[in-house]
Amino acid sequence: MIFHFSESSNLHYSPQHLDLYPLILHLVIKLFNWSYKDFGTSAFSDISLEQRQRFADFPAETGTCPDGWVRFSDSCYWVEQHKQSFAEAEKRCYEKNATLFVVNSQDEWDAVREHFPQIGYTWIGLVRFTHRERSEDTPTWQTEGAVNPAKLNWLIRPYKPVSNGWSILSNCAAHYSASLNLDASAYTYYQPCSFKYYSICERNSTILDFLNRKFDIQA
Repeated sequence: MIFHFSESSNLHYSPQHLDLYPLILHLVIKLFNWSYKDFGTSAFSDISLEQRQRFADFPAETGTCPDGWVRFSDSCYWVEQHKQSFAEAEKRCYEKNATLFVVNSQDEWDAVREHFPQIGYTWIGLVRFTHRERSEDTPTWQTEGAVNPAKLNWLIRPYKPVSNGWSILSNCAAHYSASLNLDASAYTYYQPCSFKYYSICERNSTILDFLNRKFDIQA
């Protein structure tokens, strides 16, 4: 998980740098989010500094998840049953001090998929920008350090963006689950970001620990 510390700085620090940079006590924590793009706009407009989301009211890490959340390893996951656009789903996760689901291992992917809503698409934190279409094939996760997106269970494999639904109008990745609990009936596919689907939020303990340590120092 990478955080962007900004007031006039464009540097990126990971949580282990907290004790090394007292300057960050005066900076605002921003979650790395695809260079701050607004997926509620057709052209992925920039989100202004004043509009950027940040976490608040983060609880101390207890080793357990809040009621209604599912735990795997050091993360908690919320299954959002209300269908929303990609941008709405992202905002909803932020309100829960979480991000859209980012896959960091095959074990995590397999475990969390068991909790996806059946029969329908579910948004995950994966996007392929239109302006990257000529330079790279793979999409971009919401946070860094995740698995190679090409290793997901795309409908058409080996992975190619166009054969898996990508177009200038379909940039956001969603996972489809069928009523049958069969891997062959589940797949990942690009969809228009404005479509309304289920979504999965992930609250990672590394993020919470980092924010809590900063809060304790400032208190």
